[in-house]
Amino acid sequence: MNICPICKSSDEKLIKNSFLPKFRYCAACGGHFLIGEELPFYPEEYFSEISEPSSVAKAAAPILSFFYRLRVNKIKKLLKNKSNPKILDYGCGTGKLIQMLSEEKITVVGFEPSEGARQIAARKNLPVYGEVKTAEGGYDLIMFWHSLEHTDKPFEVVKKAKEYLSQDGKLLIAVPNADSFEARISKEKWFHYDYPFHRVQFASKALEIMLQKLGFSIEVIDFFCPEYTISGLIQTFLNFCLPKNVFYSVVSNRRINMNRRGAVLMSLFSLVLVLFFSPFLILLFTATLIFRRTGAMVIVAKKTQA
Repeated sequence: MNICPICKSSDEKLIKNSFLPKFRYCAACGGHFLIGEELPFYPEEYFSEISEPSSVAKAAAPILSFFYRLRVNKIKKLLKNKSNPKILDYGCGTGKLIQMLSEEKITVVGFEPSEGARQIAARKNLPVYGEVKTAEGGYDLIMFWHSLEHTDKPFEVVKKAKEYLSQDGKLLIAVPNADSFEARISKEKWFHYDYPFHRVQFASKALEIMLQKLGFSIEVIDFFCPEYTISGLIQTFLNFCLPKNVFYSVVSNRRINMNRRGAVLMSLFSLVLVLFFSPFLILLFTATLIFRRTGAMVIVAKKTQA
């Protein structure tokens, strides 16, 4: 029997083929998920940056740092009424956000199932572990920054995470939006499709249903989040013209799967395309924002039940 891993619906009449290749769709919540697929292996190279960044990567570094600063500011705003807040970053990767929060004197630890990512974090002496560490009184905030879509069992993961929250603790969940115009138009060319690493694809309705069933109240759903929405839209547009995600790989200095010189030249050509089509991209992004159909979203929810 096919059971939706997001909302736990088991009605066979509601489980259909998704418009996203290889995924199934749950009409009860609007979520998409894989069935019978083995979990992929995440090598250290999946997370690590290239030792000698290109000129394009160096030029983009301040923008990427700015995006991380936006994350830090959002977190600080969420916890402004808390003295000495405690944070768990669930699926924290190599711990870059943990490092930035620690520099702000905020108590934060990370959980990361991938040994490759933990090895990188260990070389930086960051508190990233292969099991969830408990906190006295519970965590004030547990964050899933584009990590929840990497699990086959999001309902169980969030249910377990709830046990680690304080009485009035909050969740912050940032995920791709499968209900976006971007996803529906581009399908496997969608930047956030990322098969087989993305195991589930959420819609806002799916997240709301799952969180309400687990005893959370939704505080805010943010469809702007430029770190994922603007950059994702640009890369999706480029995926129709060039090899998939090559611009992202060069800019982020990660996962370059082709000749480096060629990748850099292609990224420069990508910049020309983006500049030329920028009026169209601005109009498209504005429309997706107005209709709440951007390619990613951030949900903040508060624990309401024990």
